[in-house]
Amino acid sequence: MRFVFVFILIFFSLASCTNINFLLDDVVDTDFLKNKTAVYLSGWDNPVLKEVFFIKLGEASDNRFLLTAEATQKQIKRSVDENQVAKKIDYKIIINYSLNDVEKKCTNILNSQTSNFSFTPKSSGYNFASDVLFENLLKETISENLNSFINFANSALKSQKCLNEN
Repeated sequence: MRFVFVFILIFFSLASCTNINFLLDDVVDTDFLKNKTAVYLSGWDNPVLKEVFFIKLGEASDNRFLLTAEATQKQIKRSVDENQVAKKIDYKIIINYSLNDVEKKCTNILNSQTSNFSFTPKSSGYNFASDVLFENLLKETISENLNSFINFANSALKSQKCLNEN
């Protein structure tokens, strides 16, 4: 009797789960720039900048767009010690973006994004992994800057309705 009850319970459990649609399968890709954009970086030459752009935009297998980004970085010593060593430095990263459609179906998208962060290079004379911390802060800041532009560009491309969705 128990065997029949367990068999019926398993049968109804499996039968009730046959028409489940997972949301991940139905998601429409709204990132129009991923793997479709050739990137040209100018200005501030930093390997972290190139790495973040490659991670976010991928390798251009379909050269649909050309993104030109001019990056500048400014340092402001906010707190200076007696021996003129900076205790705290403010960084300002400005990236001017220009997105061009190679097929000339969309208008050019121009945008400028500014990001800021502060960094304390040393802690009371000791340098405990401050280079790694600085690189992580820089990656996070550049990534947020690029994400802001990607969101702006995707909404502009979606509103222009000039994309070939085929």
